[in-house]
Amino acid sequence: MTIRPLGAACAAAALFLIAGCEEQTPGTASPQTSAVPSTSEAPAISTAQASASRPSATAATVSSEATTPAAGGAVAHTPEGAASVMEEYHHALGDKDLETVCRITGPAFDGGMKECRQLTPVQFGMLSADDVKKLKATRVDRAKLQSKGPDKVVVPPGAIAPQIAMMAAQPKTFTMAWRGGTWVIVA
Repeated sequence: MTIRPLGAACAAAALFLIAGCEEQTPGTASPQTSAVPSTSEAPAISTAQASASRPSATAATVSSEATTPAAGGAVAHTPEGAASVMEEYHHALGDKDLETVCRITGPAFDGGMKECRQLTPVQFGMLSADDVKKLKATRVDRAKLQSKGPDKVVVPPGAIAPQIAMMAAQPKTFTMAWRGGTWVIVA
């Protein structure tokens, strides 16, 4: 995918337009996906916490592979970890934190980090006070996530709340992938 600045409004909306939609052939059913249990059913905890508190109960939900992102805290190699990173992305948008936004979304740009760093500040300038407030309060409903294998999670628009006007007007499905020891948005 190539994101090209066609004007200030287009460039600013680019981050919300990076999410792709899976295509379906008319008359065919979409593939079955499994919903991920909510965090109250399967909390994501670090490997050290798992072995110290409930080793047998958490073995299925905690991967032995976790990393510490730039913002701190371990990111689990689970759909819950992907949801946490998606929340971190929205909160970083609200905080206008360019480094965090681009660390998470840079892989979705053909131009990578450089292109992300050029386009994201324009988007920051378009956020209203209400948008900033909503972004800082964003939560991802873990039950609505779709796991597509161990290294891919799909976040449908209905899993993200509250949504800012730009997202509600053009709802997009985000695809996250496990890369370099953390979750990133790839489409």
